[in-house]
Amino acid sequence: MKFNLRLLSALPTFALTSVTALAEEKAVPDSFRIYGQFSPSVLSFGDGAGRYSNFVDNSASVGRIGLWFEVPGGPGRIRFNVESSLWLRSSATLSQSEVPPLIEPNTSTLRKFEIIHDTERFGSFSFGIGSMGSDSVTDSDLSGTRLASNVSIRDTAGGYVFRTGSGALSAVQLASAFPTFDGGRAPRIRWDSPDLALDQLGTFNLAVSFGVEVSGKNIIVNESLADIGVFYRNTLGDFELKASAGTSVAKVGEDEKPQLAGSISLLHTSGWSVTAASGARQDGGDYLYAKVGLNRRWFERGETNISIDAYRGTDTVIPGSTSQSYGIGIVQDIDQGDLQFYLGWRRYRFDAPGAAIYQPASSIIFGTRWVFKRLENLTRNGRSEVDWQEQ
Repeated sequence: MKFNLRLLSALPTFALTSVTALAEEKAVPDSFRIYGQFSPSVLSFGDGAGRYSNFVDNSASVGRIGLWFEVPGGPGRIRFNVESSLWLRSSATLSQSEVPPLIEPNTSTLRKFEIIHDTERFGSFSFGIGSMGSDSVTDSDLSGTRLASNVSIRDTAGGYVFRTGSGALSAVQLASAFPTFDGGRAPRIRWDSPDLALDQLGTFNLAVSFGVEVSGKNIIVNESLADIGVFYRNTLGDFELKASAGTSVAKVGEDEKPQLAGSISLLHTSGWSVTAASGARQDGGDYLYAKVGLNRRWFERGETNISIDAYRGTDTVIPGSTSQSYGIGIVQDIDQGDLQFYLGWRRYRFDAPGAAIYQPASSIIFGTRWVFKRLENLTRNGRSEVDWQEQ
């Protein structure tokens, strides 16, 4: 079963526009929380024969506007969350043969449209369009450079394809060569457990969901049909630890394939961090990802985050194929104004059995993210919404 979000894309945008107008008139009650960000960037991709440069919205953290509304009274707490992208073309949708319009509603426009019932004893229950339980399980990353460089390599230039040695465009898309095997967003039902705090052993949280397949253009909105995600955080002396893992059943063509993915990140008070992620799918290959980062406050205006990373995939496209990538990411925070500037460079290689030889490719993305409204004082079962899911 497939679900197309195009017909619903105007609904949340209309609702968000109306609420924003009310907010400007100071007519919005305390039960509303409005948030959003703007993330324009320039992407330049070289495939060995040509270079393609365009203005895009960074798919690693697209521009968006959203709201939370809490229904007063009643047992537990009932909330409504709607979130829409800003209709700018995402970096993952471009390719050598297609450049979408700069402003275009598509299947990724509607990001969230859900009702959440929080209970103190049994956790929370979510109904509607939103994150699957295993969404972001590969994103445990404390380096501070996710805008410029992260395990979801397809976010930067996933729609492009490799060129063969003769210069012809192949059928091997970057998104297929560099998967993550975690969940996405979809119409689903989801349960989040209450936090399990184990004193010095840290805090756990479990998420379970059942959804339907959603796809559109080059963006993989969701392949998972049913999944489970586990999220963990702890502080160990001078180290901050974050880890997550998930398993799901993915819809691949006409087949259903089990898959597993997870990640772990460790940040020292000195500013050094290490991050690792891995995933595998039945008959769909596997990969390993590693990153080393450094956080320093060299400028009074904000912190500077730098990282280098590497990805290696095996059998992700066909049996015997290998995909390799390494990159450098720099993110400069500007405390005043909730502003970030970022620069990411990445190299891609792909090899497969047979006579075909594939040329290496590279990409550069430069941009900024302005958070024009943050979520404040918003928690689910006592934890911050942004802190755990960082979406």
